[in-house]
Amino acid sequence: MIEAINDGKNLYVSVTMTCTKVDTGGGGTQLASKSAWLNLLDGKGACRVSPTLNSRLLAAIVVDSVLAGELSFRKRLN
Repeated sequence: MIEAINDGKNLYVSVTMTCTKVDTGGGGTQLASKSAWLNLLDGKGACRVSPTLNSRLLAAIVVDSVLAGELSFRKRLN
């Protein structure tokens, strides 16, 4: 969703991604390329303080990437 707010002074952009599953642990994360990316993000495995923190970080990165792509696509349409 993209809409102008505050009398057109600001742009509010949001994206909803239902049922987007990400994980920072498990079998696939042992592959060299995936393991390297998770290590780069400092998000491999479960966080000791909050077990879901690393997965939420990865989900935020995925959603931010989709949002950036959506903005780029919209710009090309105009």
